[in-house]
Amino acid sequence: MRLSLSDPFAATIPVAPKARARARLAANTRRGSALALALSTALAPGLRARAAEAEAAPAADAATGTAVTLDEVVVRGQRRREAGAALKLDAPALETPQAVSTVTRETLDAQGVRRLGEALRNVAGVTSNDVYGFFDGFNIRGFNASADATYLDGLLWSNSMATTELSGLDRVEVVKGPASGLYGQGPLSGLVNLVSKRPQEQRFVTLDLAAGSYGLREVGIDANSPLDRDGRVLARLNAVYRDQDFFVDFSGAQRKYLAPSLTWNIGDATSITVLGTWQRDRINPWSPIPAYGSALANPHGRLPRHLAINERDAPAEQNRDYDALGYSFEHRFSERLVLRQSVRYSEFHDRWDHWLFVAGVSPDLRTFGRFYYGPYEERGHDLRSDTSLSWTMSTGAVEHRWLLGYDYSERRSSYTNTFDPGPYDLDVFAPVYGRSGLRPAFVDDTRYDQAARQRGIYLQDHAKIGERTTLTLGGRWDVASSGVGSGRVEDRQFSPRAGLTYALRPELAVYLNHSRSFAPQGSYRSFDGNALPPERGVNNEIGLKLAPHDGRIVAMLSMFELTRQDMASEDPQHPNFYVTRGEQRSRGLELEGQWRPRADWELSFAYAWTQAEIVRDQALPAGARLAGVPRHSANLWARYTVPAGPLSGLGIALGAHAESERLANNYEPLDPVYQRPFRLKGYTTFDAALSYEVARWDARLNFKNLFDKRYIPGGASSDRTAFGEPRTVVASVQWKF
Repeated sequence: MRLSLSDPFAATIPVAPKARARARLAANTRRGSALALALSTALAPGLRARAAEAEAAPAADAATGTAVTLDEVVVRGQRRREAGAALKLDAPALETPQAVSTVTRETLDAQGVRRLGEALRNVAGVTSNDVYGFFDGFNIRGFNASADATYLDGLLWSNSMATTELSGLDRVEVVKGPASGLYGQGPLSGLVNLVSKRPQEQRFVTLDLAAGSYGLREVGIDANSPLDRDGRVLARLNAVYRDQDFFVDFSGAQRKYLAPSLTWNIGDATSITVLGTWQRDRINPWSPIPAYGSALANPHGRLPRHLAINERDAPAEQNRDYDALGYSFEHRFSERLVLRQSVRYSEFHDRWDHWLFVAGVSPDLRTFGRFYYGPYEERGHDLRSDTSLSWTMSTGAVEHRWLLGYDYSERRSSYTNTFDPGPYDLDVFAPVYGRSGLRPAFVDDTRYDQAARQRGIYLQDHAKIGERTTLTLGGRWDVASSGVGSGRVEDRQFSPRAGLTYALRPELAVYLNHSRSFAPQGSYRSFDGNALPPERGVNNEIGLKLAPHDGRIVAMLSMFELTRQDMASEDPQHPNFYVTRGEQRSRGLELEGQWRPRADWELSFAYAWTQAEIVRDQALPAGARLAGVPRHSANLWARYTVPAGPLSGLGIALGAHAESERLANNYEPLDPVYQRPFRLKGYTTFDAALSYEVARWDARLNFKNLFDKRYIPGGASSDRTAFGEPRTVVASVQWKF
């Protein structure tokens, strides 16, 4: 008898004629493919050791319930691979000369994650930087990576001023350090690649229901099925409806989300997967509150976390419509020559109105003015494509994996924007709401057209030299243009990268990496009227990776130095103009990994020490720490599942996240009133989860911020500070059929 999953490697358990493995299959056989997955997860980490210890025991036939003899059980599981985004190739972790982290679907479900920022807590060196507290804002290795750093299935995803839907994802990949050598313009710190769920060979339907704090109500479905007898045409649909309030008064959100996908295996060598997205968000966002009474002392007391800056009868509005359709195509001319192409076209429509923000610091620290933002409206589209050809060849003892690619991207949009400086006064300690007729004193009907385009050619050689050494060399040539109206700017840039891995042992490798990045700065102008040249970045990195074949533990230790050069800095001689004299540097050490000592225990950990500072700037002092970057950050998640007995299937999990103190704002090193160092306190929050899985049912109870810690997770300014979410409880149930 054989049980298998169609994945790259197989571990075989030999069984004597009377059976030498304990195969408890009788009660679980009806789970079908879920059984194979459970076996691969539970048994793969220790197959060899447990085979030697196995005793004779019969299994049960699903149809008759009688004992059967297993001559051989083959468990096929997924060998750990590095995130494909790192090399745009499927390569072993120990041969990838870059720090890469993956947050799996299993982790997202176990932790009850619904926000990208929560998922990224599992990654060493990633911290929140969103001063609004509402959108997906984050730092990687001390530098902002919120803009132009999020990819969906390997293609840049424009998701500014929005939140990411995670239910349609298979995993989240984080590539640390510059990725310009393969992706072109982008932040020095790295990128986040979201990988969509795709059709599978098995037929299944999973229904999710959830309810929780602040009126959360959610229903989701994940349905998959072959559409023909041969299993060459596969379809999958992910859908979510979510309605919730937020912990701030007069705020909440409703989301409708559909993500259909279709795979056609045209032949043994050719396949195409079509991926679609339909998303409708109707949001009442909340606004930051003043720092006095939250991060800083206020003689009138502490501000409540539920304080609303926006109005009650005409709350802030953000409506977002997003539609996308694309495909991923692969054709294998042979085992050595493969053509791949990914394309996505998307349209978006954003509308904001009634949004109020605190304007400056009030002298009495009680009654603050507010300015009005809206109406704002933007319509636009994105077109992204990436085509590559990989070719494997050997020259003596060296096996080369060449990658040649071309990508093209274009984003066009038009928008109108309105702003009213107010003031609309609000007593934050005794707020009076009811100004339903708020409208700007003036309306700016000017339409702005903006466009961005990038064309890039990249070449990479991933060369395996003997049994221990892998050398990766590559580079990319880009032509990138951007601008508003007639003020378009075009930048031409070459971005090299080089990496080396050396296997100290079969399961342990050391790696070195040198790479460069660039980011256009066409929106900044010098006094002579010229656009600034692009910002440039340099990364030097060394690390160790541990990945034994049994999969019990996977760990990574990295040390890095990132340098941002030619940054736009304010021209002291000419206000509102800029010069390229800014430089920043981030140095650090990161340790992260996952450990599964037994099938019923799992532990993940992440720690980062980050020293991010200003090296040179026209307006800011050299040596100052970069705002919003904690020196120390750590995350821990541990889970135990009862393997047998009356409580079999019961899971208990505990988690902790900690960040040390950090500078609140580089432009306000001292707060304006007390003239004291403006720093945000360090904090530690705890999470917990209970789960119970029986037959086709899986119930979960997730507690976030278990002890209701009052903290500020991101950067701040004296008039804009955002609290972290208070304690929340979410109950969910999943039915698989």
